[in-house]
Amino acid sequence: MKYLLTLDVGTAAVKAALFDEHLKPCALVIQEYTLLTPQTDWVELPAEIYWDTAVLCIQHVMAESGVPRDEIAAITCTTQGETLIPITQDGQVLHNAIVWMDARAKVEALTVGGQYTKERFYHKTGVPEASPYTPLCKLIWLKNNLPDVYLHTHKFLLVEDYLVYRLSGRFVTNPGVLCSSGYFDVLQNDLWHEILERNGLDADKIPGVLPCGSVVAPLCQAAALELGLDKSIFVTTGAMDQVAAAVGIGNINPGTVNESTGTCLCVAATVQDPHLDSWSSVAVYSHALPGLYLKVVVTQTAGMILKWFRDEFCVDLLGKGDFARMDELAKAEPAGSRDLMLFPYLTGMESDPAARGVFFGFGLDTSRGCFIRAVMESVGYTLKQNLAQMGLAPECLYSLGGGARSAVWNQIKANICNTEIRVSETSESASLGAAMLGGVACGIFSDLDDACLKLHEGDVFSPQLELVARYKEGYGRFNAMYEYFKPLFVEG
Repeated sequence: MKYLLTLDVGTAAVKAALFDEHLKPCALVIQEYTLLTPQTDWVELPAEIYWDTAVLCIQHVMAESGVPRDEIAAITCTTQGETLIPITQDGQVLHNAIVWMDARAKVEALTVGGQYTKERFYHKTGVPEASPYTPLCKLIWLKNNLPDVYLHTHKFLLVEDYLVYRLSGRFVTNPGVLCSSGYFDVLQNDLWHEILERNGLDADKIPGVLPCGSVVAPLCQAAALELGLDKSIFVTTGAMDQVAAAVGIGNINPGTVNESTGTCLCVAATVQDPHLDSWSSVAVYSHALPGLYLKVVVTQTAGMILKWFRDEFCVDLLGKGDFARMDELAKAEPAGSRDLMLFPYLTGMESDPAARGVFFGFGLDTSRGCFIRAVMESVGYTLKQNLAQMGLAPECLYSLGGGARSAVWNQIKANICNTEIRVSETSESASLGAAMLGGVACGIFSDLDDACLKLHEGDVFSPQLELVARYKEGYGRFNAMYEYFKPLFVEG
C-alpha cells in the first residue's frame, strides 16, 4: 500500500493529512497559530512558524497513523494564496511573511491602478483590480520601503513555494498558486513581464513555474532528517487551497460549483472560457488542469468570525467540543436569530477596506446562541450574494471547508440559497485535492479523472421550504446593511 502525505497551510492553522492510495483518510492533525498585527493594516507571521508547525503536524500524523515511512509515496502542499515571503539563495528569510489580508500597500495599489485600467489588468491576470492585498503591490511596497530587503532577496515566495523549498531545496511555484499574484498572465500561463518591468521589479526574483501535480524533487536530506521520513519521497507541486479544494470534491468539469467556508468564504465554478475580454468583479484562477479555469469570488472573513467569537465569548467551551456545542446553541434558536444580523466584514472589503463588522438588532431576548447563529446566517447571505454576482443559480452546491462539518450551518445555507447542499465524505477537501495531485504526480493515478473515481459523497441537505421565505426577507435586510453603515466606517 502506498500513501499520500499532504500539508494544508491556511491563514490560521496547518493541517497535515495522510491518505491511502484509495484516497481514504488515515490521519489528520491540525495545529493553530496566531497572526501578528504590528500596525494598522499590517498582518504578518514569521515564516519559520509555517515550517515548524508543519514539521510538528507531520510528526504527529506519522505517529498517529502508524504507517511505515517507506510507504509514503509523495508529499504535496496546498496553501493560502497571496502571502509573500522574501528569501535569500541560502534560505534566509529577510522579512516576516506578509499575509494575504495585509493591506499596507494602498499607495502602490493606486499606482498600479493609474498604470493600467482595471479592464486591462483583469484581461491579463484574471484579478479584477490591483488592491493592497495583491502580491504585486506588496512587492512594489517592499522595493519602495525596504530596498535592502528587496535587493538581497533571491526569490519572492508564496507560502506553498516556501514549504516546497524547505522540503526539496528547490525554488519553484505553480500556476494554481501564482494566478492571484497580479504578475501572472493566466491566459499565457507565464509571468506578465510588462507589469514587472514597468514597476522596476526583477522577474528573476520570481521562482520558475511547474504545472500543478508535478514532481519537484525527492525530499531533501535536511527535511528528511527533521521529519523522520525517507529521502525517496517525492515532493510535488500542488495548488492554492481553493483550487485544491475544487479538485478534492471533483470540481474539474465545466458547470460544477462549490463553496468553501474556511477562514474565508470562497465560491468556485469550473469554466473553459474565462471571458476575460469583459471586465468582471469575479476573479479567474488557473485550474489545476491545463486549459481550465476557476471563476472565484472570495469574501475575506467567514469561518474566521466563528473562531474569533469562540475565542472571545465562548472561552468556557474551549477544549470541550467547542464548535459542536456552539452548533447546539445555534440550532436552539429560530431562523433569523430573533432579528439579530451581522455585517460580516471584520477586516474590511476589497471594495472598501474601511468597512468593519456590525452586529445589529439585538435586544434583551438575544442569547449567545443568537449571536452564533447570526454569524452562520451572515455567511449564508454572503454566499447567496456571491452566487448572484457570478450569475449562478445551481441546483446543487458542493460544500467543503471547516464549515462543512456543521450540519446546522449546511442547513442554513441550503435554506438561504434555496439549493441542495452536498457535502463530501471527506471534509478536508483541500488536503484531499492535494493528495490527488500528488498521486497523479507520482503515478498512483493516471490523471485527475482517474483519481475522481475514488471520491465518495457524504450528506445531502435540501431546502426546508417553510424557512426559505423567512430567509428571503432576511436577505433583503442583509443587502441593505452596507449602504446604511457605509458613512459610519472610518479609514484607519
